[in-house]
Order: sequence, then C-alpha cells, then structure tokens
Amino acid sequence: MIELKPVPPEDALAFWEEKVLLSPGEFAKLSEEAKTMAFAVSGIARGDELATVYQALADALGSGTAYADFKGGCREIFDRRGWTGLRSWRVDNIFRTNIQTAYNVGRYRQLMEGAAARPYWQYDAVNDSRTRPSHLAMDGRVFPAESKVWDTWYPPNGYRCRCIVTALSPRDVERRGIEVETDDPTGTLVEPVDPRTGSKLPARPLIPDPGFMQNPGKTVWGGIVDASETGGVWKAMPDLPGPERYRRRAIENVRPGDIPDLDAEMLLPTGAADAFYKAEFLRRYGEEKVVTDAAGEPVILSLRSFLADKTPGAAEAWKFGKPGHGESIPLIEEMLGEPWEIWLTPQQNETGRIRLARRYIGLWKTEDRERIGGLAVFEVVRGVFQGVTAFTPFTHGRPDLRYVEQQRRGVLLFGR
Repeated sequence: MIELKPVPPEDALAFWEEKVLLSPGEFAKLSEEAKTMAFAVSGIARGDELATVYQALADALGSGTAYADFKGGCREIFDRRGWTGLRSWRVDNIFRTNIQTAYNVGRYRQLMEGAAARPYWQYDAVNDSRTRPSHLAMDGRVFPAESKVWDTWYPPNGYRCRCIVTALSPRDVERRGIEVETDDPTGTLVEPVDPRTGSKLPARPLIPDPGFMQNPGKTVWGGIVDASETGGVWKAMPDLPGPERYRRRAIENVRPGDIPDLDAEMLLPTGAADAFYKAEFLRRYGEEKVVTDAAGEPVILSLRSFLADKTPGAAEAWKFGKPGHGESIPLIEEMLGEPWEIWLTPQQNETGRIRLARRYIGLWKTEDRERIGGLAVFEVVRGVFQGVTAFTPFTHGRPDLRYVEQQRRGVLLFGR
C-alpha cells in the first residue's frame, strides 16, 4: 500500500489545482516539462470520466484516501476499459505516479524554503527488491541544493517511482562523514546492483527512466521560491508547434468571407478613465462571472484580472489603459464563446516555472474593406481570465499579421 507522507495540503493541492485536463493526444504534444502541468490518462478522453479520475486523485491528496478507495470510486470507468486482473497495473500506475509526483512537488517547495539552513540534498531510494537499479545507484548520494543534478534527478524518476529527497545541514554532513559531490554523474557509466540478487548488472548510463528527466518541483514553483514572487514575465516556451502542424491556414490566407465583420460600436472608447471601464465591466459581468468557452471549458471572468497587482492589500491600480484592455471589455464573452482558435500555450518565467495558458485568437474584418481589420488575443490561466494581450495591432497603419502568427503556438484545442 502506498504511504501518503505528510505534506502541507496547500502545497500538493496548489500544484494539483493548476493542472489542465487534456485528451491523451493533446497531452502527447506537450514537452516533458509542460506535461507536469497537465493531466491526462491514456484511453480516457477529455470529459466527465477524466474529471472523475482527476477529482478522485485530488481527494486522495487532500484527505489521504487509500488506493483501494480511489480504485473503488472509479471502478466503473476502469472496468469499462478492462483495467482489471492482469491489467490492473494501469490503475495502480495512475494512482502511484500522480500521488508521488504531487508529494515530491510539495516537498520541493519545503526544501527550497529551508535551503539556507539545510543546503545539501540527499537522494533516497527505498532500497528494496522493487527499486530500479538506476535509482538504487543514486541512493544515498548527496549534492548541493543548487546542483544541476536536481534538474534531472529530482524524483519521481519513473512510473511508480518511490524515491524522495531529504535535506541535510552542514552539521549533518560533517557528523556522518558524508561526501558532498559537485560533479553531475548523469550519463556516466555505472554497474548497478540487482536489488533481488545482490549481483552486479551490466554497465549502463546513469539516467532516469524515459520521460522523467526533469524536475517537476522546479516546473511548478521555479528555481526561486519566494512567497512574494508574482511570476515575473511569462514567455511562450521555445520551439512550440504552430498552425502548420494542424494544417491551418496562415492568417494572411484566411478568406475575408470566413471572418465576421468588426462592429465598431461594440468597442468602448479609447482613453477613458479607469472608473468608466470598471463600471462597464461590472455592468456586463458583475464582480465575477463563469462562462463556458468554445471547447466546453469553464472560464472565470473576474474584475480582479484587470488589477496590475493582485496581491491582497496592494494599492488599486488598473490595466485598463493598456492597448485593447479597456476597449475590448464588451467582446470578452464573445471571444471566449466564438473565437477563431484556442491554443494551449506552455509559458515559462525567468525562474524556470511553467504554466499552461489557454490563448484565444479572434479575427474580424472592417466593414468597408475586404481585409482583416481586427484581432484579439485573450489568455486564461488556471481557468481564470487574465486579460488581453493585444487588440487590433497595427504597424505603419496596417494590421500586423506577423504578430498574430506569433501567438498561434502550442496545442490547438479548438479551431473554426
């Protein structure tokens, strides 16, 4: 039976609540780092069944639900797919891998916050007959907390991996006579010991299991953990696939007849006072409104999304004056419900933290000319509307179609 070690629920659950539910196909298109922020189960499409499994795992994290209870709560879903008997390992894998990942992500935040007093980290494999030889070869080894080795070897390092990391103080290291390694051993040849027989196995490169060569804790919290850290500047991760991956036309090749007219009367005036835009948002949506987007996902429209600093108690400063923010308030609900495209775009900040943003692309043309005259790019993070990236971007008086194309990156969730 898996042991749910005590972790502050807010750390493990905060990580779990940030996950985006995806179909297996959508999940497969993400990088290994970005997959940490998503949830998918092979053989289960995005929908009610996936949501049920996701919530059952959330219950396990929050209240320590045992594996038997998780399995029982989702039994109908698993039985329908034949994940019973010899194939019940699929269910065990879903439970153990996700729970251990959440545990280690929560543990990473603790380790980082205590790194000043306990600056050395020790890899701890279970060291029993089920421990993988490569993981066993890392057991007991100590590296500085800031060592690059943890970018590769922070657990879990494979499906159903039970390894953890413990923190040591300088006194611990001195008292136990522990050698602190400074070189990253990843990729070096080792002769691991078979935990069942005690015999040496053939030499092999020291690497984690395929798909687990990244640090999920750093993906979630970043390399610097600070309660006041607000995320910094988020940029789309490099080398994301674009519309050509999905055989989508370039914006400049979209037929004008396929694009709705831009009703200028829908836009609010430019340069109005914050109080005006705030009142217009409240009149349409109230303080907060939940709408369903074109992909069937709920999105929270919140007035707080327009605050420059959302920290409780911070001075009230609004982003309505940024290009397109205030003017496009009447279009928000239409943009979410009837966009041209929805992209899931992995983004990363300067600390290494990753988030998955849903990016909504909208297109309009002017009524008097047969060309594209309008654009909006909206972003949603963790189900909450984050604001407008741009609206009608023009360069030298003409629509900047290159800017539009740059926003079309990631996993295409919806397209007209």
